[in-house]
Amino acid sequence: MKGHHQRWLAVVWLALCAYGAAFLVLFWEDHGPRGEPVAHADNIQCQRNWLLLGTRWSCTAIVTDQGVRYRYTSDSSLLTPADTSVPMQRLAPHHFAPARASFNPAPWPTMGAVTLVALGLVGTGVLWQNSRAKRPAAKAEARRLRAQARWYVGAGGLAFLAAYFVHGLLITARADVWPRRTEGTGVATSCERDWRYLGAQWRCDVDITAETGQKLAQTMSHSQFTRADIGIPKPVTAIGVRWEAVDQPYEHRFAKALFVLLLAGGMALLIKPTYDLARVRNLENPDLPPRFLPVR
Repeated sequence: MKGHHQRWLAVVWLALCAYGAAFLVLFWEDHGPRGEPVAHADNIQCQRNWLLLGTRWSCTAIVTDQGVRYRYTSDSSLLTPADTSVPMQRLAPHHFAPARASFNPAPWPTMGAVTLVALGLVGTGVLWQNSRAKRPAAKAEARRLRAQARWYVGAGGLAFLAAYFVHGLLITARADVWPRRTEGTGVATSCERDWRYLGAQWRCDVDITAETGQKLAQTMSHSQFTRADIGIPKPVTAIGVRWEAVDQPYEHRFAKALFVLLLAGGMALLIKPTYDLARVRNLENPDLPPRFLPVR
């Protein structure tokens, strides 16, 4: 098997092991021992969770606790399409779970996930090392590392750019608390495309009238208002010192994980050429002591 084939096989093996570990961790959702019902879940909507190959249901519901409603999401069949109204127990002030028995074979899923990660790292290291069994000449290796450095820097920049778009399109100005309380109305007076996100979103000047009678103007980004909303009152709420539209999409539950992965990947890609630079210096000047540059 050629070296580059082994490197691709190493990447695929690591990806499969990582997916297997995530599958084991996500398949069983721990919600503690069965407790006393203090609320109930209604308006249950479910679809197959294809991240788990359709073996589990991913459901959303509205939990009503003493007249206050909360959004609830389960990705591991704690709720099913057969449910209409489910008693819920409280795990934390705003964290609920069905008040019924649910099989969770802890701790072996976590142990299995750790084992898969270890197998993935070991197997990847062995395959990668075997792919470099035949070392090229020093000058050829130095040229290869210098050429690859540009690709690593470019890929790292693209990863940071993707993280920027994920944050702007899937995280910023999306509701992390539901439902949101109406504390005033906003009317868009003018809108334009937000070219920071290649025109995919709108940026509008909004006149806000708070319930207290206070009036102020604010620019709202991330398509909270669009050109179609100009002149139409919409409910808004105060989030700290800024105002946002009430009817924001709920924040995607995988967006922050994707954002962190892209940031970590971008940092790793940019660090790699720095590490390779020391190797290039050693290859081009093998007789020089480490940390010293050639005198020209």
